[in-house]
Amino acid sequence: MSDSIASQLLQKWANAIKHGDPKKVTDFYHENGILLGTFSPVERVGHKLISEYFEKLLQDSVEVEIVSEHPHDFELTSVNSGLYNFVTKGKSISARFSFVYGKDNTEWKIISHHSSILPEN
Repeated sequence: MSDSIASQLLQKWANAIKHGDPKKVTDFYHENGILLGTFSPVERVGHKLISEYFEKLLQDSVEVEIVSEHPHDFELTSVNSGLYNFVTKGKSISARFSFVYGKDNTEWKIISHHSSILPEN
């Protein structure tokens, strides 16, 4: 695992997805964070809407394979963008991502998360 804060946070998020607990995944997000999810057209701001997304997504087993990442850490902000695969129902779905993390007191939280299906050539 990289020494980058953003890389470590991405790995923790991916592990939470694998364990399938929507509440634990939602807890990674700032209370007013935004999720532009891979599998929904809805702009999800705040824990209630973010939790609804993960409750639906995690009804089946899901794993996240990180293909590439480009983390950048700053004093109170970290960002990470790259490619990952969602593996579920025997399929691998390629997507791109961008995470923006903010440090709130002593805790890092996802402020903004954008993920979308990777277009085919």
